[in-house]
Amino acid sequence: MERRFEFTGTGGALLGKFIVGTILTGITFGIYAPWFIVNLQKYICEHLALKTEGGDVKFEFTGTGGKLFGTYLVGVLLTGITFGIYASWFIVNLTKYFTDNTVGKTADGNTYAVSFRGNGGSLFGTIFVGYLLTMLTFGIYAAWFMVKLTKFFADNMDIMENGNKVGSFSFNGEGGELFGTYILGVILTGITFGVYASWFMVNLMKYFNNHTQISLNDKSYTADFDGTGGKYFVVNFVGYLLTMITFGIYGAWYMCNLLKFQYENTRILDKA
Repeated sequence: MERRFEFTGTGGALLGKFIVGTILTGITFGIYAPWFIVNLQKYICEHLALKTEGGDVKFEFTGTGGKLFGTYLVGVLLTGITFGIYASWFIVNLTKYFTDNTVGKTADGNTYAVSFRGNGGSLFGTIFVGYLLTMLTFGIYAAWFMVKLTKFFADNMDIMENGNKVGSFSFNGEGGELFGTYILGVILTGITFGVYASWFMVNLMKYFNNHTQISLNDKSYTADFDGTGGKYFVVNFVGYLLTMITFGIYGAWYMCNLLKFQYENTRILDKA
């Protein structure tokens, strides 16, 4: 049995939010940016649903621009004065903000959310070692670095039902498995002058989805991604082209098409 996401947002509605958000962010010298981000996130969640046998799970974002502004202001200041060291704690705080404020509601009234329990110290160690080994190996370690980062976030997320833990995520990918996909993608993207990038990205999406496991109420599930590189290439090519031709106006439709592609090609399957 499969469960799929559905995104019903439109470029026209998103364009209005882009225009207002961009203007207000500009005239406030960037201060309005957190409210702009929150409004976009609310719109996306309001138009996102998970289609299941028992009915749709509809999403809602409950965060506020004021709370995000505080998190962002402290994060930027501390990251600056610590010469980037605080960035790991900043990322963790942003992750907690977005997961804590994203909820899914079922038709029978149950509320689901994801609780992130990672900490900045652990993330700092993962990033520091990852960057160091990636540089020392001239990029070869990047596949292992990506896997370790994904494991950090997935393994620190719990699924909550009405405030009680009922499940968790885990990631079982290995750097050695990803390395072949990664090195082939880098080489083919280079020799095709970027054309292969869409296929490369889809292959990465497939890999990370296929190795994500979900445990919920004593049942096991796995994620999957069935999008194609050709379709993703068309979405990006048309999106870039029309966005440039329309001096950025088509960007709202481009974003909607990207969200549709990513969400609607993601499946959650019963684990065999």
